[in-house]
Amino acid sequence: MKIPSVMARTGRYAAVLLLLSGLGTSAFAEELIATAISGRVGSGYQRTKLPDGSFKPEYYALANGGRIEGTGSDVTVDRIQYPEIAEVASRLLARQNYRYAQTADQATLMIVLHWGVTLTFNSGNYATSVGNAASAMANLKSLGGGPGTAPSADAAVVAAGEVFENEMMKLAMENRVRDQINLPNARLLGYLDDLNESNDIRRWAGGGDRYNDLIADVEESRYYIIVSAYAFEPLVKRQEKKLLWQTRVSVRAPGNRFDDSVAAMMKGASKYFGQDSGKLVRGEESKGVVELGDLKFLGEAKEPAPAVRPAAKDGGK
Repeated sequence: MKIPSVMARTGRYAAVLLLLSGLGTSAFAEELIATAISGRVGSGYQRTKLPDGSFKPEYYALANGGRIEGTGSDVTVDRIQYPEIAEVASRLLARQNYRYAQTADQATLMIVLHWGVTLTFNSGNYATSVGNAASAMANLKSLGGGPGTAPSADAAVVAAGEVFENEMMKLAMENRVRDQINLPNARLLGYLDDLNESNDIRRWAGGGDRYNDLIADVEESRYYIIVSAYAFEPLVKRQEKKLLWQTRVSVRAPGNRFDDSVAAMMKGASKYFGQDSGKLVRGEESKGVVELGDLKFLGEAKEPAPAVRPAAKDGGK
């Protein structure tokens, strides 16, 4: 069975090619983007190195995973379609000696691509709830009361105590909603282990602001790309999925655009394809200088055009 190759397109795709080719690097100042990357390797997966130090080639098929449930999109995400992101992925996978399989028999991996933007809790509602609780507490204290005011106290104090308790219940509900959104986002972005590790006495004993920095990332909308490699045969036979490795990369959405960040995101992630990062790696990547060989700028197409060039055949046999 022949596995269809990834095909390049003109139009929207031209912008991605321009980023990848590094054209015009002398004319533009280097622009950096802050990335967060997590690479995890499944039990039993290990790459074999050749005598020259390079990895032994492994062959894969590529699949579109689309959006992760509970995440969304925006206009800059919608501009990048599967053929575009698949082409970027295939070029960078080739750098790590992952080769696009030409037949199903050749493939040992099924690599699935997911991308989108995380959804966050309503920070406006949360801030309002905090403010209301603080105001209720201040009013209660001004009347000489406090939490747990006795029913026999002055009627005004009792009433103010009830208002405070109601506002605190609302705030507790907002906190539950916040946690219910933060937890899956932390997992999706690869932040959960680092958050748990930094959520200890160090937060209160001068151990730095790592936990606060990480939770601030999670609570802000972020563009993400997840590259997951499964064992090919069990997957195509609809048996239990066997995840071999997974690399997650994200950048903050405010102030960025997915369509001009995707190349830098994938370049950063590619350093951990098939490898364990050990922890969340927060760094920077250049948005406009990504050297990938002989990619060319194809120009714009006024109308949808047929495929013009197959994906890289770096390792095809």
